[in-house]
Amino acid sequence: MTWFETKRGSDLLLLEQKILDQLFDHLFGYNIVQIGNHRSLIENSRFKNKYTCKQIQFDAEQLPFESDAIDCIVLPHQNTEDERMLSEVYRSLMPHGHAIFINFNPWSPIGLRTFFSMSSEEPWNHNLESFTSFQNKLLKQDFEIVNGKFFGYHPRFKSASNKSRWDKIGDRWFPLFANIYLIVVRKKIFTMTPIKPSWNGKIQRNQVKVKETYEL
Repeated sequence: MTWFETKRGSDLLLLEQKILDQLFDHLFGYNIVQIGNHRSLIENSRFKNKYTCKQIQFDAEQLPFESDAIDCIVLPHQNTEDERMLSEVYRSLMPHGHAIFINFNPWSPIGLRTFFSMSSEEPWNHNLESFTSFQNKLLKQDFEIVNGKFFGYHPRFKSASNKSRWDKIGDRWFPLFANIYLIVVRKKIFTMTPIKPSWNGKIQRNQVKVKETYEL
């Protein structure tokens, strides 16, 4: 049994499902992929084709998808320390496609557990990144930050159905200490706008002198 199959882990997944369902009201398309986790969190999305890859064997962090093929990729609690993983997510997304990352917050009670844990099992077997650090890493990969949210203040994740007093207090006074944070990014596409050349020359007999200027 994995941690996500325990009562506490199941409560966490219910909470994450609720948050994602709110996001899916504003996202739609043809293909959505969830990478990892033992339960699908994308079934309530408005995407036509839904794929959950529970176990993927990565070869040098290469995702098994074609370039520019996926409308949305959801990555709950995945090890993204290697920036090649983020590069592969960027490559796989369609232009202006979205990726949703859900991570444990290292400054939370559950984050401290990870810091002191010696477990080799998911999700405690890799270092956790702070919201700011991970956001900067995403910007470095040319993602555009669309949305971000801290949630899950209750130590037992019991706020899956309704906002508890823990969540109300946490959202207002202690957002940086939430157990979970979520970041939504968009694949930013850079295009070159052609600039008309500036012509500056005059005809002398059979010769033409031309000065061309191009900006890229």
